[in-house]
Amino acid sequence: MQETSITTTERYINDSYRDEITNDYRGFVQRVRGGIETEGIAVLKDFIHPDFLAELRASVDQLTPLCYRGDKRKYLSGPELKDTPFHEVTFSDFLIQLSNDILEPYQVHVEAADIHPVLNILVGEKGQDSVRGWHFDATYLTIAMPVVMPPPGERDGKFRIWPNVRGFSQNKLLDKFYWKLANQSFFQRMTRNFAINFVPGSLYFFYGFRSYHGTDELDRSQARANCLMNFGGPFFDLQKGNVVKYKKQG
Repeated sequence: MQETSITTTERYINDSYRDEITNDYRGFVQRVRGGIETEGIAVLKDFIHPDFLAELRASVDQLTPLCYRGDKRKYLSGPELKDTPFHEVTFSDFLIQLSNDILEPYQVHVEAADIHPVLNILVGEKGQDSVRGWHFDATYLTIAMPVVMPPPGERDGKFRIWPNVRGFSQNKLLDKFYWKLANQSFFQRMTRNFAINFVPGSLYFFYGFRSYHGTDELDRSQARANCLMNFGGPFFDLQKGNVVKYKKQG
């Protein structure tokens, strides 16, 4: 892990974090990783600089029509996000370094080709397609960057998570087992889970592969825009011929 050479020059980083990253980067990484391991999700409140957040919101306004041209809503990913501030954050040297340092205990390494940003803009009837669509991600690490969120209240599109209910694994049969198990109502009732309101400008870190999650009820009249930055994954590594023996996971 890098100690003091980590860069904080990225313009999206809020000034309040620069000293901590420069002077205690190791502690910063441990704080984020510890939050994921113990709570299931780590939050960096107001991490995005307000000026950059304004750029993200303007980009959402520009990109929303692209999501609703056809009969069904589409999410935007990869080349569709190039030359946008979402791409700038996802593929920044800082975030790639941070993701690898968080994942260091698992003996995996993520490169730019392993990273996939996805922008979901939910509004109106067509935006209901992913509501309560509980799932596991394919990724080691998922970072959520909310940009537009409904005001807190009923049917406000909370993020619900069943954190760290399984370990990282490249066993496809075990993967199918957990998908079937997590789809059962008794699992969803009996297993620890919680819902939180995403706050624009903050970053939310969780192990996408290990955690069952999704968007809770959302009022059709409200808008919700969230960028998910996806870093690597067990089966992506397996496709590249990288067989990984993961450490014991709680």
